[in-house]
Order: sequence, then structure tokens, then C-alpha cells
Amino acid sequence: MARGYFWISYFFEKNYEKRIIYLDSGITKVKNTKHVLQTGSMYLTKGIITQRKGNYNKALSYYLEGLEHAEKKSVFVYISLFRSKIATLKRKFGKYDEAKALYKKSIQYEKSQIGNKTKDSIRYLRFLSELVSTCRLNKEIDSAYYFYNQGEKMSQNTHVKAVYTLNKGILQYYDEDYDLSIKSIKGGIKQFLKSEYRFSNGYHNLINGYLYLGKCYNAINRQEIAIDYFKKIDSIVLKYDDLISESRPAYPEMIKYYKSINDKDNQLYYINRLLYNDSIFHTRYKSTTDKLNKEFDTPILMSQKESIIQELTTKNNRSYYIILISLLVILGVTCTLFISYKKNKRYKKRFDNLMVNTKKEVKKVNTTTTNSSSIDITKDVVELILVELEDFEKNKGFLEVNLTSSILAKKMNTNSKYLTKVIKFYRDKTFSPYINDLRIDYIIEQLKTDTKIRKYTIKALANEAGFNSTEVFSKSFHKRTGIYPSYFIKKINS
Repeated sequence: MARGYFWISYFFEKNYEKRIIYLDSGITKVKNTKHVLQTGSMYLTKGIITQRKGNYNKALSYYLEGLEHAEKKSVFVYISLFRSKIATLKRKFGKYDEAKALYKKSIQYEKSQIGNKTKDSIRYLRFLSELVSTCRLNKEIDSAYYFYNQGEKMSQNTHVKAVYTLNKGILQYYDEDYDLSIKSIKGGIKQFLKSEYRFSNGYHNLINGYLYLGKCYNAINRQEIAIDYFKKIDSIVLKYDDLISESRPAYPEMIKYYKSINDKDNQLYYINRLLYNDSIFHTRYKSTTDKLNKEFDTPILMSQKESIIQELTTKNNRSYYIILISLLVILGVTCTLFISYKKNKRYKKRFDNLMVNTKKEVKKVNTTTTNSSSIDITKDVVELILVELEDFEKNKGFLEVNLTSSILAKKMNTNSKYLTKVIKFYRDKTFSPYINDLRIDYIIEQLKTDTKIRKYTIKALANEAGFNSTEVFSKSFHKRTGIYPSYFIKKINS
């Protein structure tokens, strides 16, 4: 009975309300029975078709209801699926850390199912690609590369290959290899459009492909080609109401382009398109207004819109407006170039400092000018711990994986409380930053002197330095140096 209601609902794909009625009828039949897979399938379908209409709040309600049922009945496959759907919504809201945590849980389950049935790697590969996108949006490019590499080879003989080809091209954009990025993205788009599973693979991936093709062509000063790809994004959004948040970065690019060539009609058109899309999304999620307005502030858009309308309707003010627009364009370009110049200069300076300077020393307080009583430890004990710390640093004991203050204290025949106090007072750091900085300084010196280690992956470098997490290694490297390990390796190899 439930399966019958489920399939009947497909006859009403253009009648959302009627389709929901049939799905609800099916859920009523099986909700409190042993047919838990049927129940999960219909809750998931309700959420998907509701999200497709752009009603995210209602879709989230269906996902949460389905997740509650799946957890109550221990239906792990649907726990994984509902978590991934909720993660996708969280990513739309800009809650990237929360989305990553949910995707990782789903990936962990799906990975455990590989080998149990035909095409059992598809969901694993899709969730992994969504995690790649989430890390990229969160500006964690090293992590995005790490998760991409986990699924790239496995995807080659599946219809998810197109998504990984697109991801490859997008990540190449961040390496500033624009020609290779264009080639990869175009190949991915061709695969995507040919696939009969393109809707299942997600049109947001196609939007990302067009977006980064446009960015690549902008980067090599071929704006006319770039604008064609940004327009393709707008045409997709006009068909699918669920893709407004993914499409937003394309509109400021089109507005800026038409402003630069003084095409006010098109500038006004895309300002209106952006304002319209923002108004829809803000109505659904008022809490995300600040996030969505970060790239192009709504009040500025409104001001530009009114100025353009006035210029188009009042011919007498044309000369004044042309001068004003020219000044604004010059000011905008100057500011953009200045900001870009300062940023590149800052990163290059940090790299040069790492290459020129000798190994950073962990800050040490002069023991002859300090009073050990200020940390409530006798002078003899302090001196013994400091001697042990010198040996520890000299012998690179910090490379031990999973090193804790308790483990190190035991090796030094003291307790962790004394040890952490001495490190805090005499090294001016808590235990974890102290260890992580020693590890980062070590790996920097290795990269500077050993060409072989420069060929290591980020994961291998993390292991070499004593980290058991690639993400922690990348973040620690950036915190210590101001640049990411991938940037450092790329520069040192060049």
C-alpha cells in the first residue's frame, strides 16, 4: 500500500500539494510498522521536493522528522542520508563547521558499507565531494584537497566522476593554474551534462563549474568570455529555485563588468536580479542576511540602482553621471588593486622571512632574572624540568604522535601540573601551542633543506611532523607562519 502511494505521487510532479498528500498517506500506512525503509524513503522524498521548491524551513522539518524516526528505529542508512541533507542546508546558511561535522558522520557510515552491494560507493563519493565544497567555501583549501584525493581514484569508473573532475578544476584555480583549471572544468561540465544522473549529482556542482570558469577567464583578462559563463548561472537559477545561494557570487561579477563598459541597461538588469534573489532568500532565512550581503552590500546596490534609473530617464544629467561613474570605477579598481597588492606583498613577505630567517626559537624566559616562587614550584624542580625541556627540544621528542603533557611529564619524572606551569612561564605558551610550534618549525627547516620531503603530500608532512590530523597541521602551520603549507611548498619549489 505504502509503495503504491509512493509511486502514484510521481504522477503529480507538477502538483506539489497533491504529491505531498500521497506521500503522507504512504507514511501513515507504515510509520509504526516494521517497514522502516519505506518510511525513511517517503520522509526523504518529502524533504527533497519541498527543498526543490525553495521552502527550506519546511524541508528541514521533514528531514528532522525523518531523522528522528530513523534514529528511533536504528535505520543507519537513512540516518546517514538525513544528516547529509541537513548538512547541505547548513552549508547554504553559511554554517560550514556544522555542515562539515554532519558530512563526516555520513561519510564514515557510507565508507563502512563499501563492498556490500552494487554501486555502494556512490553515496560515499557524493558526500565526500560535498565535504570538499564545504571546506572550499570555508577557505580550507588544504583540507579540500585532502578530501578530494580520498575519492578521486574511486570516482573514475562511476557517474560521479564528473563532479570530481569539476572539483579538480576548481582547486586548480586556487593554485593559480588557470589554463589547467579551465581545461579540467570544461571536461567536468561536458561529463556532467552527458550524464543521465546529472540531477542526482546536483546542479549546484554545475553552477560552481561555470562560476570558476568565469573566475579563471577574469584572472587572465578575458572578461567577455567570463561573462558568458556567469550568464549561464543565471539561466540555471531561473529554472531551479533551490540554487539562489550558490549562484549569488556570479551577480556582482556581472554588475561590475557591465559597470566597467558603461552598459547601464545590463548593469541595472543584474542589480535587479541580485536584489530579487536576495529578497527571496532573506525572506526564507533572515538570520543569514549578513552572510549573503558580505560580497555586495544591499544598500550600495539600492543606491546604484536609483542612480542608474535617474540617469537613464534624465538625459540632461548624462555628463555629470558619466564623470561620477568614471570616478567610482577608477576608485573601485584602485582599491581592488591596492588590496590585492597588499595581500600578495604580505604573503610574499611572510614566505621570504621564513626562507631568510634561521629557525624560530620558542620564546624562553631568562631563568636568572625570574623567581620560581612566582609559579609555586621550588627552584631545584624548575631547573630540573628546564634541563629536561632543553633535551626534549634538542632530541626532537616533540615529533612523537599523540604526545600529551601527562606522557611527557612521566618521561621527565615529574607531574603534568608542574610541567605545564614551567612551559607556560618559561616558554610563554600553553602545552599544545608549544608542541605544535616546535613541530611546525621542524617541518619548515626540513622543507628548506630536503628537496625529497617537498614531494610529500600534506597528509604525509603532517605525519612527519607528529600530527595525526591534516586539518590541525594546516591550521597550526598557518597560525605559526601566516601562510598555508601548500602555498609554502609551491613557492619553495618555484
